Order: sequence, then structure tokens, then C-alpha cells
Amino acid sequence: MRVPAHRDEHLPSTAPCAYHTGMTVDAAIFNRFAPFYDADYRRYTADLAAIADLAAEQGDPILELGCGTGRVLIPLAAAGHTVTGVDISPALLQQARDKIEGANYASRITLYEADLRTFDLPTKTFAFAFCTSNTLMHLTTQADQLAVLRNAHHHLRSGGLLLIDLFNPDLPRLLAVNGLQELADQWTDPASGAQVLKWSVRTVDVAEQLQETLFIYEEILPNNEVRHTVCLFTLRFLWRGEAELMLQLAGFTVEEVWGDFDGAPYTGESEHLILLARKP
Repeated sequence: MRVPAHRDEHLPSTAPCAYHTGMTVDAAIFNRFAPFYDADYRRYTADLAAIADLAAEQGDPILELGCGTGRVLIPLAAAGHTVTGVDISPALLQQARDKIEGANYASRITLYEADLRTFDLPTKTFAFAFCTSNTLMHLTTQADQLAVLRNAHHHLRSGGLLLIDLFNPDLPRLLAVNGLQELADQWTDPASGAQVLKWSVRTVDVAEQLQETLFIYEEILPNNEVRHTVCLFTLRFLWRGEAELMLQLAGFTVEEVWGDFDGAPYTGESEHLILLARKP
């Protein structure tokens, strides 16, 4: 998708994943978003190759924090990896299960419905964990974000690697679209034949490091019936220094900071803020 400008062209604006705002996690809003999830991500593949390469380097087992409908997790399992996914949304997880059912890699995937801050899995020896597509930013307090990082640390083996993918805050762009309604995307739903228009309205609070986005999915059905689904997402964005310090507080050693999934060094003009951190 094309907005905001600091995002990859085909990454859904604010990249809604399986977490929501404030001190509570609201699975209901992601259940409401679930019918549009795969369409929103239909063109986004920028992170797949890099995550696959890291998975091959680090080995199994692998943990995905906020796995959604399995966009990243399923290709890893299909490539032979043993993967566990955690997500708060039962609707998103059900879509993942539907995709996995009957596949020859199904036995290599385990899914858990749980809060990223507090999940407690039987395995505490994951070799590689990742949290892509801004998922960490759906936790909108510093304390909650740190809790996720500490829980990831708790589930990694010594020497295990964590990848965190965030958008790089572009304040001029965030302020330029503040309060504007934009047509973010459109597509035809193959199941219903509906034309889907995705509208977005963003507001930004720089002092609190919050971007709130209202998504309105307008479905125009073949019989001209119109349906609207409204989803409100809030992201807490991070600056590089804060993100690195939070990882250190969680017990990690930050090894690399990328500006994109090709591994380019991070700069102020980068699309992404991608951190690779290792558990000592």
C-alpha cells in the first residue's frame, strides 16, 4: 500500500497484527479485522526472504510473536522448519489453522492463543524468534513493549536471536497526513465478489509517540448492498535509541540495526527500523 510514505509500498498502512492498545489487549478488534487480513497483505513479501535466511542460519525451533493467519509462519514450515506461533486473536488463528489443515508440513506448526506479554510455552529453547510488521508497536505503553521483549528473552535459548521489525518514524509524513482521510487500497473479494475499499484516517500524538489509525472497510456487494467494518488501531512508535535500550533492559545484546530487509544500515531516511538482538 502507498501510505504513509515511510512505509513499504505493499505493506498495509500501520500493518495491523494481533495486538491492540493500552493496558489491555482487545482481541475483538482483530477478530473484526480478520476477514480482510490476507487481502491487506496480498502483495507484501518484503520480509519473507530475510526471515527465511535467518531461520536457516539460526536453526530450530522458531517462534513467531503475533503470527496472524500464518503469512510468514507457513512458508517457514513448508521449508522444513519447526515453528510455533502466538497470537491473541482466535479468528486470525482459525484462518491459519484452515490453511494448515491437511498440509504435509502441518505437524511442524504449533499455534497458541495468548497475550505476547504473558504467554508461557512448554518450550523455552527457541533458537530464533521474530516479531515483524510492527506487531510490537500495537502495545502502546513502554512497559507493555518491554514486557513482550522480556517474555521473548525468557523463551529463547542462550545464544538465541530475536528480530524486531518496526517502521521508522517519519515525522514530516506523519504530520502531513494527520487527520486526513485517504483511500489506502481497494480489491475484489473472490469469495463474495464484493469490491472492497479501504479508507484510513490517521492522527498522531508526537509527545506520546502514538499514531492512531481508523480503518473503514467498505464492501460493495454484487447486489449493490454496502457493508462497513470499522477498525481502530493504535501504534506506539519507537526511536532507535529507545528500542536498543529496551532490548538491553530485556537482557539482549543488540547485534545489528537494519533499515530494510536487504540488511542495509539504518539511517534517518530508512523505511524500517529492524533490530537483531541476541540472548547471551
